[in-house]
Amino acid sequence: MTPGAPPPAPPAPKVWSVSLVRNEIDIVEAFVRHNASLLDGMAIVDHGSTDGTLDVLAELAREKLPILVIRSAAPGYLQERMTTAIARDVFRQAHADFVLPLDADEFLKMRSRAAFNRALQAFPPDMNGLLHWLTYVPDFDAPAGDILALLRGSKRMAKERHVFHKALMSRYLMTRPEASLANGNHFVARKPRGTSEDAEPHARIRDEFAAIAHVPIRSAAQFVTKVAVKKMGRLAANYDWKPDAASQAAYEAVVANRALDAAALREYAVNWSVQRGNWVAPSEAPLVDDPFLAPIVLRYTPPRAAEPLPLVLGAAERLVRRLAEARAARARARGEAVR
Repeated sequence: MTPGAPPPAPPAPKVWSVSLVRNEIDIVEAFVRHNASLLDGMAIVDHGSTDGTLDVLAELAREKLPILVIRSAAPGYLQERMTTAIARDVFRQAHADFVLPLDADEFLKMRSRAAFNRALQAFPPDMNGLLHWLTYVPDFDAPAGDILALLRGSKRMAKERHVFHKALMSRYLMTRPEASLANGNHFVARKPRGTSEDAEPHARIRDEFAAIAHVPIRSAAQFVTKVAVKKMGRLAANYDWKPDAASQAAYEAVVANRALDAAALREYAVNWSVQRGNWVAPSEAPLVDDPFLAPIVLRYTPPRAAEPLPLVLGAAERLVRRLAEARAARARARGEAVR
């Protein structure tokens, strides 16, 4: 180095995401194109999609976007366990410095990647991170079918009615063999299925550097499918399902054959992750314009999302078959006749 010259700039941190997706054909292309424009790589596990999601991911991979697509036929739905395992693989094989768990309805929101890099370069070496989880509400009265218009027209809650974050895993995770993402990927716990009391140390990233734009509800069909399939998957995995109040209300409405109209979807969206007793009317939850979506163009997304009934029935059939196969395997192991 030349005497008196400034020291060389540290290398830019390598940031990947890990995702577990299933039957997200209406949004998966927008999700990938947006987040791939900001990240160094994306590891995406398709967990038994039947609506064409995997085909879209394959097309995006053929475009040489920085994505790694993994197929999984694991029974049940153990998001945190699977996502943590894939994140550890990404740290080992892609030599990532940070790994961010993202759902298909979550979009990294940042002013610039350079500013984000500077925030990460100042990161404490013995901590994981947290990004603020921001709720966005679409216009449910707008014509259905144009996912880009829906995302671009979504508005952010002026004031979040919950204070949630999403975990940003650092390489510190690799020194903690028992550590695991907690329910919802909101933080890293010292042990699997850990509670907030078991949380590892975290450093918060300020919103001016990066946050997560979360669009939890896109349409009635999408919401019905999401809630019903997730409930069955959790039950099949013998995992106690503790849904947010909005998902539970939607599930009860479907079971009671009540329509999920635009008014109901707005109510569920503005009260997302809020306890039922603390809900407010949508008119009491102001929204603000705060765009997050990159200037992307879609090539493979169909004009309409898949209908929920075939997807729900397909998921139920797969789970029943797997349970029957497991029961037959246990019977064979005991030397009993398989009926």
